[in-house]
Amino acid sequence: MTTTPLSHETSHCTLGITCQRCLAEYRIRDTHRLTNASRSTCRTCGARFAVVTAALPIDPGRSALHPLNDAPTPPAPEQSDRDQPQLSTIHSAFRGSGGTLLGMQIVNVCLTLITLGVYHFWGKAKIRRYLFSHTAFGSDRFAYHGTGKELYQGFIKAMLVFGLPYVSLGAAHSFLDLPRWVDLLSQTLAGLILFLYVPIAIVNARRYRCTRTSWRGIRFSFRGRTKDFLKLYVRGWGLTVLTLGTYYPYFQTQRQAFLHTQTFFGNQRFGFTGHGSGIMLPFAVTLVSTYVVLGLCGLALAFQLTNAGLTLLLIPFLLGPLWIWLLGQKQKYFWDHTTFGEARFSSSITWQKLFTLYLGNIGLLLVTMGWAWPWVTVRNARFFIGTLSLQGPVDLDRVLQDSTVSSVTGEGLSNLLDTGFDMDT
Repeated sequence: MTTTPLSHETSHCTLGITCQRCLAEYRIRDTHRLTNASRSTCRTCGARFAVVTAALPIDPGRSALHPLNDAPTPPAPEQSDRDQPQLSTIHSAFRGSGGTLLGMQIVNVCLTLITLGVYHFWGKAKIRRYLFSHTAFGSDRFAYHGTGKELYQGFIKAMLVFGLPYVSLGAAHSFLDLPRWVDLLSQTLAGLILFLYVPIAIVNARRYRCTRTSWRGIRFSFRGRTKDFLKLYVRGWGLTVLTLGTYYPYFQTQRQAFLHTQTFFGNQRFGFTGHGSGIMLPFAVTLVSTYVVLGLCGLALAFQLTNAGLTLLLIPFLLGPLWIWLLGQKQKYFWDHTTFGEARFSSSITWQKLFTLYLGNIGLLLVTMGWAWPWVTVRNARFFIGTLSLQGPVDLDRVLQDSTVSSVTGEGLSNLLDTGFDMDT
């Protein structure tokens, strides 16, 4: 802290204090109340400081504030350099266990059956709290603050907004003898509702989950507008169809940029520097290879060169590793181009490790007839979280809480058809 006398009287003087970190200014009118080694805290940035009182030679009745130690005050440039955030690498890890998750899942299934499905939302919130509380970023863990009641209310709202109109139009098509043009119109409206449902669910579910997630006591928030994402979504799919799929990498990158740049941690914003051209090559290789494999399989079936069942069985074995390779390339590119302040995220994911992960998950689920789901969840969390880190200058002291209010309708939308948006990055 630095001080400057503002006025002087016989009994006491009024001093001005300027915080060296945030430059906030304060006044001390009753300096005679100061005692040796007085301590206080800057109300703006929270910096702690200590002072001693000393008489100035030019005026014995006037007090001044000096640093607690006798060392000379370092020059301003050195002080500024010392306050700069240090280069660091923050790693992430997941420390949950499949056994604990299995016990929770068994209880959730039993209670869901007893309550005719109502407890599903409370069980889902309970599992989320467990997963978040065992996810560490650096030395601190995340916390999830959502409740089953909020998820249930969101589901009811989503049913009223989207579910009821969609079901009504589907029932009219199936059970009523309508004129052809009316039936065609109802099917078109049903398809439009389903198409609009997806982007609205993505944006609003992300908004809800961000506001219910915290780290180091500070919550996340998402400030993207649904209308803006709808425009991006409609335009992206329209250009993708018109360009026979070649625009899809640009659409995916724009979608990711919107979701990341509109996400905040406290008052600090995330950034995204990626471009569609960065994943165009792996996408093109995968797409062309897929067309070639499907074309050859189609010719084999048309001319009965091989058994039809064997040909269809070979398709996932040929194309599966290829699409996993593309997924790994895309995930790594998106995270490597995501920033937080001056720091940048880094992903060590490789397609070989990703392929091994998925192959092991399929084997576990097949052998245990689905009972290994908790271990599959833990394997996925450890893999994806463990490959992520934040590198660069990070000044977490500058992050301040910024309160936002979020509706729970979006979370209900994601539950409506169980679209799996939990894995959305």
